[in-house]
Formats: sequence, C-alpha cells, structure tokens
Amino acid sequence: MRQQVHDKTRRALARVRSVQTEQAGRLPGWARAARRQIIVLAVLAGLAMVLRDRIAHLDWPAILSSVAQVTALQWLGAALATTASFAALAKYDALLHRMLGTGQPSGRAGRAGWVAIAISQTLGFGLISGALVRWRMLPGLSLLSATRLTLAVAASFLAGWAVLSAAVLLILPLPMHGQGATALRVLAGLALLGGGAVTALALYRPNLRLAGWKLRLPPLAVQGRILWLCAIDTAFAALALWLLLPAESGIGFLALYPAFLIALGAGFVSGSPGGVGPFEVTLLALLPPDQTAQILAAILAWRLVYYAAPTLAAMGMLARPPRRAPELAPARLLAPDPDLPVWLERQLARSDQAELGLLRQGEHGVLIDPGARGGWMIGRTPQALVGLLDPFGARNTGRLLDDLRHKARDEGRIACAYKLTPRAAARARKARWHVTLMATECWLETKGFSTDQPARSGLRRKLRKAAKAGIRCTHEACIEPTALTPVAARWHEVRGGERGFSMGRFCPDYIAGQSVIVARKGDEIVGFASFHTNDREWVLDLMRPAPDAPDGTMQALIVTAIEAARISGATRLSLAALPPCPSRFTGPARHVWQRAERMAGAAGLRQFKLGFAPHLSPRYMAAPTRVSLLLGGLDIARQIHAPPPLPGASAPRHGLFHKFRSLSS
Repeated sequence: MRQQVHDKTRRALARVRSVQTEQAGRLPGWARAARRQIIVLAVLAGLAMVLRDRIAHLDWPAILSSVAQVTALQWLGAALATTASFAALAKYDALLHRMLGTGQPSGRAGRAGWVAIAISQTLGFGLISGALVRWRMLPGLSLLSATRLTLAVAASFLAGWAVLSAAVLLILPLPMHGQGATALRVLAGLALLGGGAVTALALYRPNLRLAGWKLRLPPLAVQGRILWLCAIDTAFAALALWLLLPAESGIGFLALYPAFLIALGAGFVSGSPGGVGPFEVTLLALLPPDQTAQILAAILAWRLVYYAAPTLAAMGMLARPPRRAPELAPARLLAPDPDLPVWLERQLARSDQAELGLLRQGEHGVLIDPGARGGWMIGRTPQALVGLLDPFGARNTGRLLDDLRHKARDEGRIACAYKLTPRAAARARKARWHVTLMATECWLETKGFSTDQPARSGLRRKLRKAAKAGIRCTHEACIEPTALTPVAARWHEVRGGERGFSMGRFCPDYIAGQSVIVARKGDEIVGFASFHTNDREWVLDLMRPAPDAPDGTMQALIVTAIEAARISGATRLSLAALPPCPSRFTGPARHVWQRAERMAGAAGLRQFKLGFAPHLSPRYMAAPTRVSLLLGGLDIARQIHAPPPLPGASAPRHGLFHKFRSLSS
C-alpha cells in the first residue's frame, strides 16, 4: 500500500512539473527574460539576507572616514591601474574591428571602444548605450554594425571572463571552503571544458549554423588575444581595488583576485549599472567578515576611480564633434576577383608559375609588392592567411614575408606559406621562419618526351588499352565549357565532391580560361583534363574522367597534353604535386603521413603520376613558429578536403553540384 501511495505521489508531481514546463514554454520572451532576472535577484537577496547582520552593524561614518584617509599615493596607483585596464578594454574593440572587417583605424576604434565601455558600464543598458556611443564616434559605421560590434565585445569579454575565472579558481586559493569550494571547482572544470570545446570547434568546424543563423567562431589567434586582454583588464581592475584597501586589512592580491572575478561576473549578469549591489554583496560574501567596513570603503573609492573618473573623461570625448575618418590608403591586399586587373594579367603572363592561374577561380587575393612590381597569391582559411606558391615579380621576398605576417596579425589569423620551391623556402629560413617538406612536384620535359623508355612500360600498356577501346584525345581550345558539365557532374557524384583551396574546382567560366584536352569515345566525351598555361609551362589542374571511361583514358589525356604543350613552345609540363612519401619520415611524422595517404587515396594517384617517370622537386610549407606551422597545416588540409562554396560563381544546373554562393572572406 505504501509503495502504491508513493508511486501515485511521484506521478502527480511529474504531471505538475510537466504542466509547469508547458506553461513556461508558452511564456513570451519578455516574461522569460524577467524570470531569469527574478532568479538572479532572488539569489542576491538570499546572499543579502545572509549578510544582513554584517550590513546592519556597519559604521557608515567610519566607512566614509576610511575613504577620506586614502592616501595620494593610493589614489595615484589606482588611477594608473585603471588606465592600464581601460587600455586593454580599448584593444577589444580594435581587435574585433579587424576581425569583422569594418575598415576603421585601430586607434579610432580603440578610442571609441573605451568611451563606450566607460559610459555603458555606468549608465547600464550596455548593448544600447554602447552601440549608440560607437555609432556617434565612428563616422561611416552603421548603427547595425555598431550594435553587432557591441554585442561581439560583450560576448567576447563574457567568454574570456568565464575561461579566465575557471582557470584562476583552479589555480589560486578559493575564497570559500567546504561544499561551496567543491561546487566552484566543479563549475570551473566545466567552464574549461566548454572553452576547450569552443577551441576545437574553431579549428575543425569554424562556421556553425544555429537556428538558421550563421555563426563564425573567432580564429584561435583571436581567442588567445581575447583571453590575454581579459586577464590584463581584470587583473588591473582588481589591482586598482586592492591598492585602495588599507594596509591593515591583511587581504593579499592573490586572495582578492578570485573573489573579484566572481563578483564581477555577478554584476555583469545582473545587468545593473556598474554591477552596483550584486558586486558588493558577492565580494563581501567571499572576503573575511571582519573586514567589511574596510572593503566597502575601498569599493566606494574604487568606484570613484574606476567608474566616475572614466565616465567624466568619456563624456568629454563624446561631447567633441565627431571627425570624419580620413580616406584610407588603398589596401595592399587585393581582394579575390576572377576578373583580374590588366597589370596583374601581365604579371601572370611573365611569371614562371603558370599555376598562378588559380587566381582566376576568384577564391584568392594578392598581397601586392611595394611599387606593384609583383605580389603573392593569398588564400584565407578560418585560422590562417596563406601565401600560395612563390611570390611573383617581387625582388624582396623577405619584405613580403613580413607583410604577410603583419596582415595576418591584423586579421587575427596566423601566417604561413604553402607550396614553396626550395629557393623560396631558403629565403623563409633566412627570415627565421620554420620550414617543413609538404609535397613533391612531378614534372616532365616536353622536348624529347618518349614513351619508349623502360621506366614507362606501364604507361605504354595503359595507352594500348585506351587505343583498343577507341579513345581519341584532342586539344580543343574553343570547346564550349558547358559541354564538359555532364562529365564533371558524374565525376562529382562518384567522388562525393571536389577538393579546393590549392586545387581548382569545376566552373565553366574558370575552365574557359584554360587549355583543355578532351577524351572521346566515338562522339561521346568520356573525360577531360585542364591545364594552367603560360609561355614556359603547363600545369595540370582538373582531371575529370567519366566513371565508365576505359582504362588508360587519363594516361592518354596527359600524353596528348605533353605534345600540345611542346607545340605551343612550353618546355615543361607539371603533373602537380603529390604528398611526400611516408618512408622519407621517421617517428610520429611517418604515421601522420601514412594516415593522410590512406585517407586521401594518394597511393593510386602516386602510381598514376610516377608511371610517367617524372622529375621530382620538393615543395615546402613555412610559418613563423612551430605552432603556426602545425595549426596552419591542419587548417589548410581541412580547407582542401572540405572547401567552402566558391565566391561569386554560379553553379551548373545539375543536382549533384553544390550551389556556388557568396562567401565573406
């Protein structure tokens, strides 16, 4: 009987909870927000009830007298610490302006940032007041952009505060003992796990879609700087408060800092102007009870230094008429555009690197050499700004390496170079960049090429099979690119997608600018290969055999291309690059390359290219640090195997293709 009563009671409680949950789900947004505030206020009210005896017995005249006894040296130290804290706050805005690409100068952006923060933290309504101040002080910035920036600053600070607080609470002595300390450590551990998850997502899946919204996670370099700025900001803010405590309080900075971070979070979540109330209540609850009067006196003095003084200075800055930002000098980083400027077309025609034709895909930009004598093809990944191939037409490669590093830093990315020749890699080493082997280029001399060599016996067998199947390959400079779409679509269906970044992707407009070799069986197109070309060399770009193409079709396409390149006057034909052979490495690197070869199916590609008995030349990757080299390599690999849609191109009308759509760089 008792068990039956217990079961009935449990079911009744479950029904009540279900009804409550259903009713809560029907609440409008403002009601749910109000409920969250009520919960926060209820918790704070509970803390105030616990502290009511301490507050009731406060000697307020003594507190004000303690404020009056703060020495000039203490005021000066607190003012200097406040200045350092606001300098870090200003960097938030400058960093996020660069990341969001607003085009505002860093100095102007930082100045507007600290003014907005000083005013909004005192007046409250941080999103509204902060956005309005930034909009007022930054001509050319729309109110929507100012609001988005303000939201990004608040979110970045909150995320940085959460991770920093978790780390501090796990490292420094906790401001409480017993079950409360255990709960804090558990929460800190969960916060660090959450921060680690965000870091992993930023590396492996930087673009997220949540409820129809596209969310781009900050690059790892930006996340690191946000955390560093948050540490500087909060440490100097806490130092300003600590310097205002009387010497006899006996509270050390390492004891104050964890409590300060928790109180700061309570004030931030409450939404009250300056966190007034929640900040004081939380800090008093976490610090020694016999120091209440001294702590409150220091907080009052701190609010004068950290809130009132910056607010007055900010009001003065805001009262000044805004000045229109001067015209910015043309960016030295040319934006991606498939329609290349005339001067750049001329540079590409004179360049030794036909593979620079990848610029016509419209995915990569150009870092322009001083004087516009040349430049460097530049690709972007979520984490890195990448110089692809060797710089072209530039005499000072070291200067371009420095420019790439500085531009990457401005964008919150890491800098790296990809597919460098040995000569360019040596220049990178001279500039103290770290260099590693990443690929091997396979190339052939067109003059005197013959299939009769013993090393090409396998190639001869493949060509005989293709000839027996009736395969006929021709160089067709005037073919309509859309005629190749069905073959490309079938290849796409079988392979499950195209690779990108350092490899071209099928697009009729892109193919129209290349030399194309077409394989036919009768009147049916069963495959094609496209090449980047200039007067010196041809470089293999796309190879698209139909799934039912006879054996030997790909080999026949390449042999025909070699003859066409020789007739055109080119002395060199490149079969593009292969991943390095794992046997060239030792230790963990060998296992990494073995795994990469299995995943990429490189063994078959290696057998195909080496069947031509080509010359082999190493290609290198370089970055300023070993960490940048590792992160850049991982990000480039992800971008190659899972490329985003091409910008500004229209997709072929075939259901098997991903739609090409605009993509913000």
